[in-house]
Amino acid sequence: MISGIECVTLGVQELGPALRFFKDVCGFRIESDTRASVSLLSVWGLPPYADVRLIELSCDGYYFGRVRLAVFPGSAARATRRDHGPGATDDPTDVGPKALDLYVAAPLEAAIALLGSAGIPLRAGPVRFVVRDSDTEEALVTGPGDTPVLLMLGHRHPPRAQRATPPPGRTSEVATVSVIVADLVATRRFYVDGLGLRATDIDDELTGDERSRVCRLFGVAEDSRVSLVLFRDPAQPSGKVLGVHFHERTTRELAHPMRPGNAGINLFSTRCSHLEALRERLQAAGLAEHLPILHVALGDGMPARVMLTRGPNGELFEFIER
Repeated sequence: MISGIECVTLGVQELGPALRFFKDVCGFRIESDTRASVSLLSVWGLPPYADVRLIELSCDGYYFGRVRLAVFPGSAARATRRDHGPGATDDPTDVGPKALDLYVAAPLEAAIALLGSAGIPLRAGPVRFVVRDSDTEEALVTGPGDTPVLLMLGHRHPPRAQRATPPPGRTSEVATVSVIVADLVATRRFYVDGLGLRATDIDDELTGDERSRVCRLFGVAEDSRVSLVLFRDPAQPSGKVLGVHFHERTTRELAHPMRPGNAGINLFSTRCSHLEALRERLQAAGLAEHLPILHVALGDGMPARVMLTRGPNGELFEFIER
């Protein structure tokens, strides 16, 4: 019913540091620099007089896994996830979006050092683990808007999961978004029955050393149970959603669930060719009640229709029909 995630909107208070992270360090390029239209502000639930600058960045022009920086003055006081450091308002196991996952080139230590030299210190890892046919090494840092960013090195990843290995000193697009999920059954129902994504590549409870390493990376007790399930558009290796469930150790909702105006992750934007059909599918599965479809002017000046939908873990999707 939908594409993979084409764009993740990140709220920031200051544009400079965010641009330095994605453009200068990660190697993204600017695709557009606009102001949010009055119609888009209305859909987002923001005042019509708000002056919100939108900068969309891509990895080499690729249409999936883009980042849209939204400059919200004063947003720093309300972050979607702030689960690290002395000012933390959330726990690592709180339900909601966790991290943006970017691939890097080998060795992982070089990417960590590059970010460190740009003032972005290592937060956790690196750890290496194997799930099915994927052998991954990962480390966690904190990006713009207090957003956790997961650096991934795919020692062995199938082409359906990784588009290309980025050149040294650069990152990939947003290959995956990690989400801490409250209920695996409800989450599968939303993504598979509702959105029509596939969940066949990874759908496992981890054991042994793999479990301990993933728990250590995410900052939870190493004896915690942890299950992973990956949702993806079969046509795209990027823009995936990885559900991470800590079973009885899973805690509350985030203090500030996703919404435009927050610092950090605001929206997941995907393409939809028929919004009415998607709405009927969600309603038939009992996953939504009243979902208005609204006309908006997007940043490129082209008209579109948009439907906002909240998932079972506080995810806020922006489905766009051009």
